[in-house]
Amino acid sequence: MKVKETIKKRKSIILVTSPIIGLMIATPIFLSIGFKLILFPLVIFFVINLAFMSWFLNIYFSRNFFKNYQHLFWKWLASTLCMVAFVSFTYPIIFLVVHLQNPYFWIIRSVNVTAVNTIIFIINMLIETRETAINLENENNKLKISQLESQLAQLKNQINPHFLFNALSSLKSLMKRNPENAEGYLIKLSEFLRISITKSQDLVSLQEELQLCADYIDLQQMRFGEGLHYQIEFQEEIQSYKIPFFALQSLLENALKHNIVSKANPLTIRIMIQNQRIIVQNNLQEKFVMQANSQTGLKNLNERMKIYTGEELSIEKDDKQFSVSLKLLKQ
Repeated sequence: MKVKETIKKRKSIILVTSPIIGLMIATPIFLSIGFKLILFPLVIFFVINLAFMSWFLNIYFSRNFFKNYQHLFWKWLASTLCMVAFVSFTYPIIFLVVHLQNPYFWIIRSVNVTAVNTIIFIINMLIETRETAINLENENNKLKISQLESQLAQLKNQINPHFLFNALSSLKSLMKRNPENAEGYLIKLSEFLRISITKSQDLVSLQEELQLCADYIDLQQMRFGEGLHYQIEFQEEIQSYKIPFFALQSLLENALKHNIVSKANPLTIRIMIQNQRIIVQNNLQEKFVMQANSQTGLKNLNERMKIYTGEELSIEKDDKQFSVSLKLLKQ
């Protein structure tokens, strides 16, 4: 940051501290030397201007100084010597105005100016340290955000191919068993993919995600018929919630992938909301032969939820049911 920008940024601090420091430093000296009361405003004005000058010098030297002399002591010494030199230069003028007879006045003024500059130097360094810490924290946060965005991009790139592979596998199976339904399935699949591909947001409203799930279930019911039941059970207002795109769909896909779905053994999938968490639950009737890479969807979603909420999926399983719950985000 340049000197001019720094001064502008700290303008309020400079305007507040300079008069206070000037008053604190000038008053005891004024009383001890015995100036006439009429000269007190003049002395205060002079010391306040010294404080302004000290601020400028300390900000300047904190931004521009010799590379080999970056230690704080050298910066303090440089600003202090400049202040003492200025007092020495103006001493004859003060002597003529005030008519001093005290031979030690120059020494007193030098000590006085050194005290003013030291106080302002310390305040300035504390501000510099705080700003540096804030800048480092902001840079670290930007780096973390960049890393998270990169992870999300990788995860999103895995979602569509993963879903598309399963959908095409289902289409292939349906064409062998029921060619008529396969044509309708392909039309609905095309529309579903169009919606999912054109959606650019990482987070969508819960209402949008539930509509996507309804479209997905329509696709699967063309394939499984009465072997698939789908229920949504909640009373809370859903407009205020957001959720990662494709989150619920991946849980529905996971349930269909791991369980037997038939008219004789129907699969029932329920979606519920409890305590700002959404739960996807299904009756457990696991397939005897598990498909390869069967945990890709859950692992992918788990990583996305950790990025967005800092929490992992909550998974519960017993002999009869399997459920996954994830935290909802407030809009």
